[in-house]
Amino acid sequence: MIHHKGWDDWLKHYSGGFTAEHLYRNEVKLIVQLQSQGLSKEEIKRKVFEDNLFHCRSEAAIKDLFPRVYRRTKVLDGELKRFLLHGARSDQNAILLYMFLKQFAFPRDFVLEVVYYNMKQWRRTVTEGNIRTFFEEKEQQCEQVRNWTKQTKAKLKQVMLKVLVDAELLEKRGGEYVMKPIPLSKELCDYIERTPTYRDLFIFTLNE
Repeated sequence: MIHHKGWDDWLKHYSGGFTAEHLYRNEVKLIVQLQSQGLSKEEIKRKVFEDNLFHCRSEAAIKDLFPRVYRRTKVLDGELKRFLLHGARSDQNAILLYMFLKQFAFPRDFVLEVVYYNMKQWRRTVTEGNIRTFFEEKEQQCEQVRNWTKQTKAKLKQVMLKVLVDAELLEKRGGEYVMKPIPLSKELCDYIERTPTYRDLFIFTLNE
């Protein structure tokens, strides 16, 4: 496992609050599309609710989902939003994954300390043993993780891996996960090179 500067600070922010999260490909793109039309947050919210643009079964479900999806779009500038709307699917996958990982520290550290680390060690897969070790180490390091129930840990593992598979960073094969760097277009790579703020997008997508 690799350790990072600011380790203790990161541990304080671990949360199990992503048990209901997904990649939200369609919902995020919908919000960004409305933002690109110059609509305010309140105007977008009204439109989502009135037209049930998220295709939810109830208003309560929309009320729960809207802030979670909208929050993710805050990490993108106008150029990355353009790539999300008009770029190749692989560029979209990269940006959607970046948005998720910037929001949640626990899966972000999993990508850094297990997926990215394994790639740097010339390994091609993430095993169940790798995943179990990651959870066990976090239990030792962080009281919050120790306090999660067995069911919560199982759900977090399920959600985390599903997002990585949906973003096409991992592919499930038998009892393990094959790592697949997300191919980025030259245009997106050039933009990231010019914009150091988004440099970790290379790392999250195994392109560095």
